Amino acid sequence: MSNRAIQLKSPKLGCIPIRPFLILGSILGILITLSYLITGPPTVKNVICCALGAAFNVCLVYGAHKYNDKALKYCQMFLIFFMIISSLSICFMPVSVTSFISSDYHKYYKNTNAEASNEGTNKLLTNIFGESTLSEITGNISQQDSKEAAARKFLAGFIAGETVVLFCIFHILSSYMEYVMIKRLRKFIAARKGLHENETLA
Repeated sequence: MSNRAIQLKSPKLGCIPIRPFLILGSILGILITLSYLITGPPTVKNVICCALGAAFNVCLVYGAHKYNDKALKYCQMFLIFFMIISSLSICFMPVSVTSFISSDYHKYYKNTNAEASNEGTNKLLTNIFGESTLSEITGNISQQDSKEAAARKFLAGFIAGETVVLFCIFHILSSYMEYVMIKRLRKFIAARKGLHENETLA
């Protein structure tokens, strides 16, 4: 029995001790979630995401600290769901972000004051130069800068799309690593429980 007790060591992932890592990561996750909830815009989406993140981290820190297999099981289910959502996001998020930036669609999100200011500027320039002269000037400028502007838009959209892809991949890999850690910790809890039961029977 003593040999079995010596062999039962706290699980690790490489050189990383799993249980302290999960506890520390969960505490940091709770703090980050609360800080974002306080400082971020109070939209329904942000509140729901922060509530889910806080619930996951609280459940994880409780399960890791108390060796609670049921809490860790719920955390595993949440991570599976999160990895599925992140995998689906790769299919449409990079394309959406790239199109959003390359098409200059973000310019339509200006506030009404900015639009009113632009209209006033256009009227002033029209009064100074005349409508035909102003159209000719702006047309020449746009023709000269069209190629360079298109290249900038393409590059900006490409970088943004690839950044989103890398961000999604990073989240999937980190979630999978956390899933593996929880799985190993649950196996350790089961072995620990079985060892205690055998000691009780003995």
